[in-house]
Amino acid sequence: MGIFSRDRMRSTADLARDCAARPITLVKGSGPAVNRATVEQRGGVDLTKKFDKAGISLSKAGLDGIRAEAVMILDHSGSMCSGYQNGMVQTLVDRALAFALQIDGDGKIPVIPFDSRLWPTVEVALDNYANVVNREIFRPSQMGGTLLAPALRQVLDMAKTAVAPLYVVIVTDDDPHDRAEVVQLLKELKRYAVFVKVLTLVNAPFWDSMDDLDVPGLIDNLDAKRVINPASMSDLAFADVMVDEWQSWVTAATSAGILAS
Repeated sequence: MGIFSRDRMRSTADLARDCAARPITLVKGSGPAVNRATVEQRGGVDLTKKFDKAGISLSKAGLDGIRAEAVMILDHSGSMCSGYQNGMVQTLVDRALAFALQIDGDGKIPVIPFDSRLWPTVEVALDNYANVVNREIFRPSQMGGTLLAPALRQVLDMAKTAVAPLYVVIVTDDDPHDRAEVVQLLKELKRYAVFVKVLTLVNAPFWDSMDDLDVPGLIDNLDAKRVINPASMSDLAFADVMVDEWQSWVTAATSAGILAS
C-alpha cells in the first residue's frame, strides 16, 4: 500500500514516522557556530552586523545554538540580470553567509547557481565572499531559463548523506519552467531533514502553492516569502524572514521522527 493511501485517521506524526527516510540528530550548541571574533576579524564590520542580527532573530525564536548545514540555490536566469548588475544578489549572498555562520560550523555556504543548466557550486566563506558574485557566479552572456529541478536533485543527494539538518534558501524571481519535476522533488525532500526557505523577488503564484503543498503523512518543510526589494530591508528584518517558520518545522520534524534530539 502506498504512503498516500494509508488510513487518514492516523496522525500526521504517526504517518511521518513511516515516511521519513532516516532520522538526523538535532544539535543545539552554545552560541553561534562560528566565533564572533573570527567573523569580525576576517569578514569585516558590515558582515559582522548581519551576523549579529541573524543571532538576534534566532534567539527570539528560541533557536540560538541550533546547528544545520546551510545551502543556497541561486537563480541565474536572464530575468535576474539587473539584480546581479546592481549588487542585489551580492547583498543576498552576504546575508545568507552571515546567517550560515550562526548555524553552520564549517563557516561556509555552498551556492548552487542555475538557469537552463546547473552551474558549478561556489563555496562562499569569510575569505572569499567579497565580490564573489561578480567574480565567480555572474555570467552575463550565458544566462538561460529557469530549470530548478537539477539544483533540487543536488540538494536531495546531499540530504541522503547529511549528518545535520539542511537549511536550504532558494532565491528566484520566477516560477520554474520545470514545474512538474520540481513539485515531485519538493515532495521527496519532505521525507528528509530539510527545511526550504524560498525568497521570491516578485509575486510568484507557483511558490504560493508550494507553501501550501500538503502531502499526507509528511510535514510542511517549505516557507515562501516575497522579498520584493531586499535593499530596503534592514538586516534584522531579513534575518527575521529567514527564521520564520523554521522553529515550527523543527518542532514538527522532531515529533515526526525526522529529527532526533
